[in-house]
Amino acid sequence: MALWRSDRAVRLTPVGAVACAGLLPLLQVALAFSYPDNDVRTGLWSLAVTVVYLPLHLRHVWYAARGVRLPAGGWTLAAMAVVIIAATPLAGNTWPRAYAGLAASAVLVLPGPWSFVLYLSLVIAAAPASLLLGLPWNAAPWLTLSVLTGSGAVLLLVWLSAALVRLQSARQVLAQRAVAQERRRIDDDLRRTLGAALESLAARGARAADLLQSPPGRRAELVAELSGLADDSRRTLAEARQRVRGYRRPSLRAELDTAATLLSAAGIETRLRLPRTGIPDTIAPEPRAALRAAVTRLLGSEGVSACTITAAVSTDGVRLEVRADGVAETIDVQTEGRP
Repeated sequence: MALWRSDRAVRLTPVGAVACAGLLPLLQVALAFSYPDNDVRTGLWSLAVTVVYLPLHLRHVWYAARGVRLPAGGWTLAAMAVVIIAATPLAGNTWPRAYAGLAASAVLVLPGPWSFVLYLSLVIAAAPASLLLGLPWNAAPWLTLSVLTGSGAVLLLVWLSAALVRLQSARQVLAQRAVAQERRRIDDDLRRTLGAALESLAARGARAADLLQSPPGRRAELVAELSGLADDSRRTLAEARQRVRGYRRPSLRAELDTAATLLSAAGIETRLRLPRTGIPDTIAPEPRAALRAAVTRLLGSEGVSACTITAAVSTDGVRLEVRADGVAETIDVQTEGRP
């Protein structure tokens, strides 16, 4: 349920960014109608121009919030700039507040240096343009602040949404890598154990088949071979069942590797310290949940820069120590397999 809620939140964050980006221009239109120095014609101009440029602006926000490259972004930004700047003399003395949407789109579409140059130019130009259109001088600082806060709110929501989308993609990639790594481990384990046992059974079966073609005097040897074949088959079947029961629980090494990868992906320098003799194969559900809870707490903590996960094997199982910035947490792991 928590994972489903997290995925739904990630899907909704781009929608929230688009909603915020659309709300601010609509407020600008309402201001154009309500400002005392503007008439109805000015408000209609503001409404008409907003209807033209707003879809372009929302398109920029939608692509950027999902972390997707925008096709033909330079052309749509240029069209948006032409519409907004050309409407400046017609849409009232508060119209330069619409530069906030253009400034935000410039940062989202253009590469780094050029986007910030255009952003600062629009923020600086908003107040002088309003003064030339008849806005009182004491309202110019308010308009500059409005452009800054409006564009900043949109950019903050877009960057937050894009970060969440990237984190979700990274989590999916890490999960796929963990699954692939576990499959490789199971494949190697089966090839090393059951594969050798099945080859031995095949060889004994071939010898028994050869004895069937032998003279009747070797009947005792055939019976012994078939009896040994049956015993080896039962042992192999028991070992296969034991292996299958072990595979139902995840590998302790896979859990530790996944934890280290997640912490490293979050910018926390993580080290695994494992004994040279190896660690047991499986991990019970309770310590697995405790390990994941410890990793979740570290991912949600601020200021954590380094983490060390140490595993110590004893006769009772494995003791894990998760140490981050001098604070340690110990987890006792009861396991079934041995290295």
